[in-house]
Amino acid sequence: MAKKTETIFITGHLGFVGKPTVKRLLDLGHKVIGCDIIEGNDIRDYGRLLKMIKPGMRILHLAAVSTFWGADADPINAFTSNALGTKNIVQAAKEKGAERVVYSSTGSVYMPIIEPPPLTENLRAMGNSHYGCSKRLGELYLLQKNVPYVILRYAHLYGQGKEKEGAVGGFIDRMRRGAAPVLYGGKQSNDFCYIKDIVQANELALFTRNLNEIYNIGTGEETTTEEIFKIMRKISGYNKAFEHKEQRSVDATRFFYDISKARKLLGYNPQWSLKHGLEDMWKLI
Repeated sequence: MAKKTETIFITGHLGFVGKPTVKRLLDLGHKVIGCDIIEGNDIRDYGRLLKMIKPGMRILHLAAVSTFWGADADPINAFTSNALGTKNIVQAAKEKGAERVVYSSTGSVYMPIIEPPPLTENLRAMGNSHYGCSKRLGELYLLQKNVPYVILRYAHLYGQGKEKEGAVGGFIDRMRRGAAPVLYGGKQSNDFCYIKDIVQANELALFTRNLNEIYNIGTGEETTTEEIFKIMRKISGYNKAFEHKEQRSVDATRFFYDISKARKLLGYNPQWSLKHGLEDMWKLI
């Protein structure tokens, strides 16, 4: 862990992962310089990046088209943001002498899964969706080793600030609007990781000595979507029916991580069980 104040450049600092990560870093006494399209700072603008990135900065690159539906709605935008935007970050980091780039990637790069889980970082990565492919291309720019890097492949994220997306957010959103929550499939499993554990991983990656590595960031626990719904119904008190639809093609039948590499080399230790994470999220929203 860092022992001195650092200046950290964070793309997507106003997003779901960015906001709590910024808060944590500021609480630790670090200085954060944010870059977010909401404020007109687009990572596809290379000239702007060169002005914002300074020598010796540690970079946490979170900015992205971060949903399946967003990437499917505009694949070109997903490609230019997630792939070419990351290429810009890598090139600017090298040109300005940044200390490292930490890249928030996704477990979607493992799709289609060709080996039974738990998934290790050695599994082939390619992606089978606009979102997964665009994030994998971003990884490939980093793997050229033009700059020291850490790649974090996040599992399925949930938490405060994501109340409309994913299995958990979709449940909450539809329930609050008086619509029946939608269960896609139900038997498929995933590795559900609470946002507070993701913040821990981001912090560790920014200061680890174990660079030029890829890490799976999740819980290492397998949970089906049906189980998620049972827990959410109990926490929320929702006792009405839900809508059942076929499993989506972008969802793996079984998905959960081997996180032993992140435990050993990053010191990553997830603190939030699914039940406690969901209870904490419900309390905060």
